[in-house]
Amino acid sequence: MSQRDTLVHLFAGGCGGTVGAILTCPLEVVKTRLQSSSITLYISEVQLSTVNGTSVARVSPPGPLHCLKLILEKEGPRSLFRGLGPNLVGVAPSRAIYFGAYSTAKEKLNGVLEPDSTQVHMLSAGMAGISCTRLPFTAWFQ
Repeated sequence: MSQRDTLVHLFAGGCGGTVGAILTCPLEVVKTRLQSSSITLYISEVQLSTVNGTSVARVSPPGPLHCLKLILEKEGPRSLFRGLGPNLVGVAPSRAIYFGAYSTAKEKLNGVLEPDSTQVHMLSAGMAGISCTRLPFTAWFQ
């Protein structure tokens, strides 16, 4: 694989990771709000019922659409992209390295195993995943 091909794969992986992070950022914001917020902030309704003569209060947890609606009403659409910058700092290089490592491993394995076989794709993905998870952390400790 030429140096130009490697750069194209790195760029494509970075672009793909960036687009994916931008598109999923609103979902991440809603998910984070639902996980970290106190349920009392989003109580939509309280229903009272009786069980064996005792009064029990049931609170239905807010759903993602309810949370999305509250965020849009109270904070505006821009708030759905909070945290995007730091996310891109990690995602874009990670996806670029993964995509480049996958294509390089696939090219090398095609010369050893049956070209474009299931084994080639699976081993390439595994090797690329290892390169993304191990390399950045080992560099910190040197």
